[in-house]
Amino acid sequence: MLSRRLSCISLLLLSALLAQSAAAQAGQLDPAFGSGGIVTTDFGIQTGSQNAATANAAVIQSDGKIVVVGAAPGSNDFPIGAVLRYNPNGSLDTTFGTGGIVTTAGIEDQPFTSVALQSDGKIVAVAGGFSASVARFTTAGVLDSTFGTNGIVTLAEINGPPQSGVLIQPDGKILVANHNLFRLLSTGQLDTSFGANGAAFTAGFSATGLALLSNGEIVVTSSASGSGFITQYQSNGALDTTFGVAGQLATPATAPGLVPLASGELLSGGSQTNSSLRGPNGSVAVGFALSRYLATGITDASFGTNGGVVTLVPGYFEVATSGIALEPNGEIVIVGTANQSSTVAFALARFTATGQLDNAFGHNGTVVTSFANGFTMPSVSANGLTIQSDGKIVVVGSYSLFVPHRGVDEAIKVLRYLGS
Repeated sequence: MLSRRLSCISLLLLSALLAQSAAAQAGQLDPAFGSGGIVTTDFGIQTGSQNAATANAAVIQSDGKIVVVGAAPGSNDFPIGAVLRYNPNGSLDTTFGTGGIVTTAGIEDQPFTSVALQSDGKIVAVAGGFSASVARFTTAGVLDSTFGTNGIVTLAEINGPPQSGVLIQPDGKILVANHNLFRLLSTGQLDTSFGANGAAFTAGFSATGLALLSNGEIVVTSSASGSGFITQYQSNGALDTTFGVAGQLATPATAPGLVPLASGELLSGGSQTNSSLRGPNGSVAVGFALSRYLATGITDASFGTNGGVVTLVPGYFEVATSGIALEPNGEIVIVGTANQSSTVAFALARFTATGQLDNAFGHNGTVVTSFANGFTMPSVSANGLTIQSDGKIVVVGSYSLFVPHRGVDEAIKVLRYLGS
């Protein structure tokens, strides 16, 4: 009798463990974060310009808090640069700024598009557009008066898409990529020893990715006319002519994502057409694209199929990729906005280190999160991606819903998915 009871208890425990394992499948929304894995920071109904509220990039602090940059609606309904900080459970960190949010009056009509953390915890955020603005905040969310003019540096730029990249070198110097690649001293002054008086040209339109290699060299990705470019610079801002063709190479896909690997290779992610498939209106399907390159800029044929892979999102014939990142186990996560007629959703895919779709992630390697609201379909955009040290995946973006006769309800979305 006792043995039968023990057997029953063992079966129950095994069933519970299996159920827990199934419930914790990689790619599912994290139930410990926000409401079912989703955090919505709603700015209410705006009667003026749409898309004033947006989240474009995120970074994880050493204490697990999540710093998100983008924009909030200003007094005239147009976007104003904003930084938000969330606790690990998804609640706004009320010790930061005002109720967890900082808006920057000196950076109007320019959402922040990239963010980096200094070793002392200070936050550096960059806004692109009519000019490139770099702001530095203290850990409490106050503009750092020791940086630039009252915490802000404005860089002379050509008007263009509001895209940018930023990273902090080990020596504290700040790299900013937009239409040009700039390097700033820790005080915010241009480092005149870099490039030509602190700047070097980038290929194509605004930079979409920025990485620092272990040897101190710098890699920038950019997009132009549906394709991408990768440019590699020496540490002084001169082109590295040993890379690609005279320091540059063109990629078959757009290039909003860039990850350097420990082996010295480079991963580039973007969107690419798949001419073998057509959408309902006859348009060519567009899928997630990944490519891997050797340190010299030559395609690594051992990755995917002849160096790359293009993956469609089931049920969607177009995806606009916004970024890629590596999980701690080396697997590759790519994120973007999937579109099919009037249906728009956040989309992710995960690949093995060799470029194969990981069927253990989501539904056969892909995950789609939509935000349907009854019969009304909101406009959404998945804009940024970062991965926690425990492998959980954080995606940020925008949400707007037209409210008849009133305006547009705008919000920032932060989602966290279970990782490996």
